[in-house]
Amino acid sequence: MNNLNNDTELRAAIVHAVIRINNLLIKHGNSDKLAGAYGLSQQQWTLLGVLDRNGQGMTMTELGKNLLVTKANMTGMIDRLERDGFVSRHPDQFDRRVTKVMLTEKGALFMREIEGPRDLFTSEMFADFTSEESQQFYNYLERFFKKLDS
Repeated sequence: MNNLNNDTELRAAIVHAVIRINNLLIKHGNSDKLAGAYGLSQQQWTLLGVLDRNGQGMTMTELGKNLLVTKANMTGMIDRLERDGFVSRHPDQFDRRVTKVMLTEKGALFMREIEGPRDLFTSEMFADFTSEESQQFYNYLERFFKKLDS
């Protein structure tokens, strides 16, 4: 472990560690063991996961806010996922100016198929953590996220 002599060095090291972990998660998510095996990027997998958890479809604006990406990037991702049959666009039933993005059967099937490899990956990554430590880790990350997103 690095010699972190003061709070300033410790905080800088934490930020650096989070960035490094994010890069490794993207690398693993894009691998042939996870989303990459289905021809998807980690970001596309994340988008499908958001839609899957929502269950009702979401607007492009809602997805962009959730994933913290620009409208242009969101449009490109949705275009590719729609082209490949993972999502579809539908006019909102209450406001036809609004388009909702929804998982297709193929998208929902992908989310079920990737559960096993995802669970194996996360089990391996958190093998050295107790359930309590994992919960604390999650809580710390959420606090960190909310501070950055405010």
